[in-house]
Amino acid sequence: MSKCPCSQAIYQVWAGNHPREATVVAVPCECADDCQCSCGCYDPDTCECKGPGECACEGQHAVWELDHRGRRVRQVPSQCVCGPDGCRLHWLVIDLPAGATKRYGVAPREEEAEIPSVSGGVKVHLEDGKQVNFALGPAPFTSYVFRHGIARPYCYPVYGPGGHQVTNFAPHDHPHHKSMYVAHGEVNGQDNWSELEGHASTVNTEVTVLAQGPLVGLIRAASDWVSARGDKLLREITSIAVYDLGPEMRIMDWHIVWFAAYGGVHLGDTKEAGTLSIRVAESMEESRGGRIVNAYGAVTEAECWGKRAPWVDYYGPVGKEVLGIAIFDHPDNFRHPTWWHVRSYGLFTANQWGIHEFTGDWSQRGDHTMRRGEKLVFNFRVYIHRGDTVAADVRGRYLDYALPPKVEKVDE
Repeated sequence: MSKCPCSQAIYQVWAGNHPREATVVAVPCECADDCQCSCGCYDPDTCECKGPGECACEGQHAVWELDHRGRRVRQVPSQCVCGPDGCRLHWLVIDLPAGATKRYGVAPREEEAEIPSVSGGVKVHLEDGKQVNFALGPAPFTSYVFRHGIARPYCYPVYGPGGHQVTNFAPHDHPHHKSMYVAHGEVNGQDNWSELEGHASTVNTEVTVLAQGPLVGLIRAASDWVSARGDKLLREITSIAVYDLGPEMRIMDWHIVWFAAYGGVHLGDTKEAGTLSIRVAESMEESRGGRIVNAYGAVTEAECWGKRAPWVDYYGPVGKEVLGIAIFDHPDNFRHPTWWHVRSYGLFTANQWGIHEFTGDWSQRGDHTMRRGEKLVFNFRVYIHRGDTVAADVRGRYLDYALPPKVEKVDE
């Protein structure tokens, strides 16, 4: 196997205007031929003839933090991953003050040397036809469940810091709220949100484990949205990345593609939708002492429901601790900043669709149509944290996602 050309290079990371802590950066690995489909049609969002392959530099590199003289200070967790963004070398920036720069050296890994991790790395185990299990070191984190007979795939359980569950599964008043999932209530006139009689479903067709290792685990799930009588409505291709960043936080990146593979698609204006949806743990609900906060400082359902914001954080008591879940809407997403369908009883969704319901104005519509072959691509980050919004620096973690540090190769 050939060495990746990104080996034996020096990169400079600039924090920009914001301090960085436990932030992942990435640069392209110039081994694209090894990451594309042999048929030549590879589109990371929609191609299924082969999908991303193993990167040629997989496991062959080491990344070192350097001092001002270029000497190695410490090796940092790193990993080469082939996913929705192509083949990229990721590494962990442990700390970097605002305005500061730091250099990193990338070199071939010694044959027997292990790449360091924070908590033991991310392990991904596929149970064929059932689910994919993510673990951070020895501790379980979540399972992506896709087995036959369910209405749509979901992540459950979801464990936050301290090993506490932070989501609720199928509460009696809303049995279709299954922890963490993707759904929409009006697709070509079909309901792929509820589980009422005649509802549509999301039927998984394939799940692939793309990466696991010291820094990140990544899966890719392909599914069809189908009506109750079996008509195919659209194709969903979702990639989920889980990072090992330490015991105080859990971070998941969702890359969601809705692909009009079978004909035109009409997405209707309804609040009964969540391009990404979460039902928080019962004890975290605002009605039980939890708190909803958005990026502009609005608090409670009354101030956050139906309003646009780059992020919303929902936190509350879990056992003897305070834990929270924030969803970050990427700036490149359709209709950013999104509207939020977030309720005091625990429902928490990023919803770009229900505009007339959120505004109370029927002249403002959230409908959207896709011609056959078109796609919508969404990126969300889920940040599960200890403490309230301020203690967990949700604002800072959003800036890591939306305005990441700048990385450039340094000519020696």
